[in-house]
Amino acid sequence: MTELTPERQQERSELLRAGEEALGRRDVAAALEAFERATYMLHGIDTDASLARTYMQSGQYQRALALGSHMAGVHTDVEGGSVLYIWLLHLGGQSATAKRLLQLTHERWPEHALLDLVKQQLGQSDPLATGPLLKPPIRLAPYGDSAHLPASARVVGTATLLRNGTTVLVPAALLSRTSQMWLRNGLGQLAQAQPGWRPVGPHLALVPLATALPVAEYQGVAPDDPLPGSRALTVEYVPSSDAHPAWPVMRVGTLGEVLAMTGGGPLFDTNGRLTGIALGEGAGRPHHWLGASQLQSALAALDGTSQPQPFGPVTDIDPRGRDALAQVYERSLRTSLQVIAVAPP
Repeated sequence: MTELTPERQQERSELLRAGEEALGRRDVAAALEAFERATYMLHGIDTDASLARTYMQSGQYQRALALGSHMAGVHTDVEGGSVLYIWLLHLGGQSATAKRLLQLTHERWPEHALLDLVKQQLGQSDPLATGPLLKPPIRLAPYGDSAHLPASARVVGTATLLRNGTTVLVPAALLSRTSQMWLRNGLGQLAQAQPGWRPVGPHLALVPLATALPVAEYQGVAPDDPLPGSRALTVEYVPSSDAHPAWPVMRVGTLGEVLAMTGGGPLFDTNGRLTGIALGEGAGRPHHWLGASQLQSALAALDGTSQPQPFGPVTDIDPRGRDALAQVYERSLRTSLQVIAVAPP
């Protein structure tokens, strides 16, 4: 590896600091420029990890995953080279692959604090990045808007953004337990819920937003509702005792298995098409779901609240679904939202 003079090393360190500050402001363009300049001076795990997080902050999961693979395959002599990649695999529904790589990496670095923390989290039912796992350059979460959130705010579940970007579907069970609500996507962008919540059947409510959030560029919708036992993907946020920003987690399985943590997240088929909303456990019932056609009908019945394609165009097959897992997850960084709530006094 090329050695830098003390002056050049100082310049590189300043670029990394400036890039991290820009990323903290979610100024992706400025962060990308600073990290790339630091990379040209000296390629290392710190610049690769920072670039991968910059891609994630802008919603480019597939690009971040590719760079993570490079980190795990090339930086095998550096502690932490695989940590971010392991977490990205876990987030994107490849938990078995993530755990195998974690085991191999742990054999190489048996006394690695971050690997120990990741192993501890992945051993739990709902892994969540906390403490040292939130420190750059190996930071396992995005930056996000939090300045106006009360100290008592916490993440209580997941919502699904409609195509207009100004309304969300929220589990009805969450609404009775909050006096204030905010919604935040996987890019860290925050919007406050407005009054005027309207029921969409017994399990969901339509909630307007004070400001619009960006929608996925493309999202196909399945022409038929899912059947029990069919393969499915769902994307949700892990509830937490605080309101820190986080990336959502994809779960892969069959309908009838426990796919949903709390419910409210979008449900997809194996072609990457949205096929409904996953719901958590109801009174005396197992985890269940609502199909897209049921939701379309319910939204159409609410005068003035629906649009012809509230989720996206109905398609026989998703033309962009060649890599369904990564494609779905990347879109879900915008489609699935943290539900951040303050409990009523």
